[in-house]
Amino acid sequence: MQFIKNGPDIPEELLEAQEEGRVVFFCGAGISYPAGLPGFGGLVDKIYDALGVSPTAVEKTALDNFQYDTAIGLLERSHSGGRPAVRKALAGALKPDFTRPKATQTHQALLTLSKCRSGQTRLVTTNFDRVFEKVIVDGKHEHMYLCRTSTARP
Repeated sequence: MQFIKNGPDIPEELLEAQEEGRVVFFCGAGISYPAGLPGFGGLVDKIYDALGVSPTAVEKTALDNFQYDTAIGLLERSHSGGRPAVRKALAGALKPDFTRPKATQTHQALLTLSKCRSGQTRLVTTNFDRVFEKVIVDGKHEHMYLCRTSTARP
């Protein structure tokens, strides 16, 4: 079934499974690009920029191997401000720009699509930004709570 012209053909079995609550939507950083937020690598770059430091040789190796969580952990140990300074820079880098066109459109659509017939929302996100919360608080999706999962904690 196609919902939009030239859109993907969604198998009927998948639509039925979603309605029955047997589908879970997993959402990563890419859904927040329209709100001006970076992917994980860009986020780490912004943290280094905000702190005004360059990666150490060990941190550079982690970055070159796309081990961004490792690089952040190493930075927390090497930076004079430690974990609090790194986490403050991280929070600053995760401020969405809600004035951008379609900044919350994907989040709104995902919250709608992930709601099954019984009314439960079946969505998991590893994002630390607050775009889902904004959409929920703005009243477009009442009676929801958001539970994040991640190996890293801000």
